[in-house]
Amino acid sequence: MRKITATILFLASLLSLNAQTSLSFQHLGNATFQNNLINPSLIPEGKFFLGLPVLSGVHANVNNKFSYNEGFTVESTRTLIDVPKIIGNLQGQNMVSTKVGVNLLHLGYKLKSGVLLSFVANERVEADFLYSKELVQYVFTDGNSAFLNQDIKISRIGLTASHFREFGLGIAAPVNDQLTVGLRGKFLVGFGNASLPGNTTATLNSNGEAFQIDAEWKNATLRTSGFDIYDETVGDINSHLVMNGNTGFALDIGGTYELNRYYTITGSLVDVGFINWKENIKSYTLADTTFNYSGVDLENLDDIEQTLEDSLFSKFETTDTFDPYKSWLPATAYGSWIYHYSPKTDIYVTVGSRWVQRQFKMMYGGGITQKFGKAFTGSISVTKLPQQFFNVGAAIAVKGGPVQMYMAADQVINFSVPDAKAFDFRFGMSFAFGNNKEKEDKSSLTRSTNSGARGLDTNVFLGKKVKTKKRDGIYSIIKRQKKRDVKNKRSKREGDVQKKSLNGRSGKKNANGTE
Repeated sequence: MRKITATILFLASLLSLNAQTSLSFQHLGNATFQNNLINPSLIPEGKFFLGLPVLSGVHANVNNKFSYNEGFTVESTRTLIDVPKIIGNLQGQNMVSTKVGVNLLHLGYKLKSGVLLSFVANERVEADFLYSKELVQYVFTDGNSAFLNQDIKISRIGLTASHFREFGLGIAAPVNDQLTVGLRGKFLVGFGNASLPGNTTATLNSNGEAFQIDAEWKNATLRTSGFDIYDETVGDINSHLVMNGNTGFALDIGGTYELNRYYTITGSLVDVGFINWKENIKSYTLADTTFNYSGVDLENLDDIEQTLEDSLFSKFETTDTFDPYKSWLPATAYGSWIYHYSPKTDIYVTVGSRWVQRQFKMMYGGGITQKFGKAFTGSISVTKLPQQFFNVGAAIAVKGGPVQMYMAADQVINFSVPDAKAFDFRFGMSFAFGNNKEKEDKSSLTRSTNSGARGLDTNVFLGKKVKTKKRDGIYSIIKRQKKRDVKNKRSKREGDVQKKSLNGRSGKKNANGTE
């Protein structure tokens, strides 16, 4: 039991972070290749795309219910944990989690048909620890008295932490003038994991007198993989971090649909997958049990340690097992409604949700995205992340020749590290070559570049089909047309009318059948 408690508390103390993806960055639409990682249907401008290791993308996300200044107090030369202040800042259900991602490589190539083929490789570390306020109160305050004859449901606790690498092959294809769909299959290699199975249930009840406790739990197992390899007590850490037997698969899917020239809706579902953990497995299991603890007989204290061992500590003995297991990635869904205010201005409303340990974590955002010429795109957003108040975020993408740089943050006003409960930050630089004679869409910054789709390159001018050179807002730019010979056409038309009139008179017959 001490090993389980120590591991959970160690992870919780380190991971004051949250794995929610930047909504401000998402509102850049298809301005960068990296936006395709959030929605596989987004097709960026360009023909060939290249991202180099680390340089092309780093993402860090932080979210905790209380800040450093709300959890710790400095007294003279000591820093103390301020439990009452922490409890005062908690809500009913809380989380401590993190997401750090590094882009190792990405390649993309757009066909003449407008179809985008891509390959990506990313290194990812993600963790989530979910807990209830009443559990903290019970453990760190006078829980027996405070919760007399009340059930403390520990089943709402959750833990998942993983270090893994993903390799993805993707395709984004225009189906027609309005719909673009995207799909990416990912091969996963896991390096380390600690998790609860997701169906753990436990209940504590202070029954009757304050010193009596009823407890029940089922499926209480802490599963780990790779810990001894990281400690370098077994195996070879170098070969383990290249390839090993912990493998899995995941899918990302997305879609973009242009309702009309004013409205577009987008949606995506990413990280739907799992990892089978097979190497360096060690799990700590509490047997399913129900027991009642009513204290120690104070009249017989000859061997208090043995008495506690028999009456209480023995209930928390763990069994070590080494069986392989499967863990699921926390899947994330996004949906955006976009109003195209002008050819260069979009207004976003976005809703997202992340499924973690059988709990939904919701996020909301709204913002304005503005395009300045061909080189600069910026967005300002108001976001509402789980267990946080509203934040103001911003994102920019700048392109100079083939080089493209981007930066995004979900908290940009009055940011202070000691007072921060959450932030989301990402930046990177990559390369985009060529333009593939792409269609400059009539308004949306996020509309797919369907340059090869049927019907997009032609228009009708004075009843005659003509080729479109490019589009500027609602206008189509065509080649200069030959001047029409209006005089000759008018003369010909008048001659046809006269001929028809003469033919009509010559063909008219009288009553007796003669002309």
